[in-house]
Amino acid sequence: MKQNINIDLNNVDNIKCDECENETFTPVFMIKYLSALMSPSGQDTMIPVQLFKCSKCAHVNERFLEGLTN
Repeated sequence: MKQNINIDLNNVDNIKCDECENETFTPVFMIKYLSALMSPSGQDTMIPVQLFKCSKCAHVNERFLEGLTN
């Protein structure tokens, strides 16, 4: 059974841009390419992965890229 947990957002930290310390972000997409050799369908596939860029300086924090970069 699932429990409802009430979290007061006033008690949690905002994530800041690592470059300019801005606290607002815009969603963007990185497109990953999966070759037919690795794809379960046997076809080339493009996979959109949503992440966030700073709305002020456009920097993408490293924590948003974990496991995504080559």
